[in-house]
Amino acid sequence: MQTFRFNISVLVAMVLLAGFSPAGAEEKGAMKKILVLTFSEGFKHSSLGLCEETLAKMGKESGVFEADCMNLWKLKPEEIDLSFLTGEKLAQYDAVFFYTTTAKDGKDIDLLTPEQREAFLDYIKSGKGAFIGAHAASDTFYKWPEFGDIVGAYFVSHPWGANDAAVTIKVDDKNHPATRMLGDSWTIQDEIYQFKAPYSREKLRVLLSLDTTKTDMNKKNLQYGPTGDYGVAWCHEYGKGRCFFTSLGHREDVWTNPVFQAHLLGGIKWALGLED
Repeated sequence: MQTFRFNISVLVAMVLLAGFSPAGAEEKGAMKKILVLTFSEGFKHSSLGLCEETLAKMGKESGVFEADCMNLWKLKPEEIDLSFLTGEKLAQYDAVFFYTTTAKDGKDIDLLTPEQREAFLDYIKSGKGAFIGAHAASDTFYKWPEFGDIVGAYFVSHPWGANDAAVTIKVDDKNHPATRMLGDSWTIQDEIYQFKAPYSREKLRVLLSLDTTKTDMNKKNLQYGPTGDYGVAWCHEYGKGRCFFTSLGHREDVWTNPVFQAHLLGGIKWALGLED
């Protein structure tokens, strides 16, 4: 029965992915532009290249957006140079996508100047652009609390490893574009994070969370205990800017999963203001 539900989810996701044609996008206006950032000062995920490839393909095939992938994941930590990330650069895009990590040595904030950080905050807060984050975006800029507010949480650890048994994810909000294709639940194998502040349901519209009744909760150092709240994906507004985050995306096969792609595309459409 579980396999049947998964196949139905895949079918629905493929239909949704195919349903937005480039021709339709042209009729509604020019494609949106998304700046894709994948620099890794901390842990470098093997799926980063596939992330960029998937976003570029998804954007083109859906007709929704053009992904400007800068291949920053190829850089060594000491080679990372974000001096290009200015207000003028951001103004060229409708959204910025983060799948990144920074070091936990307290110096991660130095990757951007105070002026760059202020320009980034204004870009989101004023509604000039949107923020979209995947997986390790929450493992980024720990010494920049406003960035944590934009993401919605900071990474603590991953009690459920990428090679552990599949987990069951509860769909908390079935009406969001990022979740409409999922039904009541979603079973997936991926690395599952637990988060710390500023994570709060009072601040966020939580879309997905771990179903603790159907997932192995016999893990060490659980942040909120075996019956706690472990958010997986959410959205919110930072000022006038829309912010969408999904913590999934560690494994390479997640990025090629049509259900995940439909989930992500729905989140992107919401962030860009194309769907509610």
